[in-house]
Amino acid sequence: MSNKAAWKKFESSMKEKRTGNRGKDVVKNERLTVQRLSAEVSGAAQKYSRMGPREFVPYEFEELTLENVKEACLQHFGSVMEEEMEAMECDVVAGEQGPSCTSIDQLPHPTKVIHVRFIEASLAGEKLTKKRKDKKHTKKTLPVSPVAKRVKVVGSQEQGSSQVTRYPKSLSVLDMLKLGKVIDDKYELIELDTFNLTDMKWCNKPVSVEFAIDKNPLGTGAFRMAFKATSKTPGFEGKPWVVKKYLKQTIDTIKQLKQDVEQQTRKVVQMHMLAQNMCLKLKQELNKESILDLYGQTLMYNKIYMGRLTSELGDCQWVTVEDYIEGEFTKYINNDGELCGDNTVIRQKCESLAHFSYERSSRELIVVDMQGSGYNLYDPEIASTTLVKDGEVLFTAGNLSKQAINNFLNSHVKCNDYCDFLGLKQPSKSQTS
Repeated sequence: MSNKAAWKKFESSMKEKRTGNRGKDVVKNERLTVQRLSAEVSGAAQKYSRMGPREFVPYEFEELTLENVKEACLQHFGSVMEEEMEAMECDVVAGEQGPSCTSIDQLPHPTKVIHVRFIEASLAGEKLTKKRKDKKHTKKTLPVSPVAKRVKVVGSQEQGSSQVTRYPKSLSVLDMLKLGKVIDDKYELIELDTFNLTDMKWCNKPVSVEFAIDKNPLGTGAFRMAFKATSKTPGFEGKPWVVKKYLKQTIDTIKQLKQDVEQQTRKVVQMHMLAQNMCLKLKQELNKESILDLYGQTLMYNKIYMGRLTSELGDCQWVTVEDYIEGEFTKYINNDGELCGDNTVIRQKCESLAHFSYERSSRELIVVDMQGSGYNLYDPEIASTTLVKDGEVLFTAGNLSKQAINNFLNSHVKCNDYCDFLGLKQPSKSQTS
């Protein structure tokens, strides 16, 4: 046997070893385990978001190929979203960060879980769609099994018929019980804008995002109500959000301060970004001094958007949209600067963050109203020594200025270990007058 023939035989045997057993396992089980992903990547990690739990997808082909996997997924998910899937192509990806696969060999674990996303068909994709429809009536199937019989009872078809076999959707018990109530899937359009702290500018190129907002609030604070929401817009789907709306009395207070609600909302976002930046600066200093391990986990504020919600009657409502934070709510420092609750590690770190913000701002302002779940904080307030500048109230209606600063200094009677790690000096009581 020539060297070339020997190499071909070796290559063929290795390919069989690599793919043969995997394909047989799938065909034998007559199903795939599939995780559906979003159409577009999102977040700093540029990952596709998971859309629901993994599902078992019936697989009635004799051979495990990429095209057969796509066909099985289109049939399964298309049984629930028929109209949407007519204009979609199935893209099989190697994982939550891609890339798209062009052959079955590129799938890391086809017998464990397969990741797919559905994207709009291009002109070339439309040809594939037509080819796929024609192929439905010529594909090879397994001998009739108990599973196949059940499928035919649900939606059988004669050979050559244009009717497509439908497969039942896998429902969790929670989904089943949810169907016992009237499902309100009304989506509202919110125009989102972001603030760039690096350039100190607003983007001013709003992105329109659809949200289904719960009717009942998650909770009510001193100034706003929080509502849980979900979205189907690419980049925002697959995770819960919180939409925060102003209370009527808050709007009245804003008007009394000679401000409008849009200005107030912009300041809320800018203030949030300032508090977020203080957290990052604190962590940066700890890293620089190589003492982050001693300090431990640091506090953080998540992404925030300013939103404009327009009703069907044309009324405009200014809101903020933020990440939903799971867990028990705890307040550590009030907006008046008073300490809250037990002297836990997290509260001590909140004190160190407030003290840090006061020192690093040359004692011009302080981050207060620290609350959240664990190390994830939200809804901060800023108290500034100067309340009004150039005829405008600084920050928001919650700025209690020198009162809040002095209350914190009087409560923070002794620096804790976390203040010491940051090299902060014990402040004297009531340094402002």
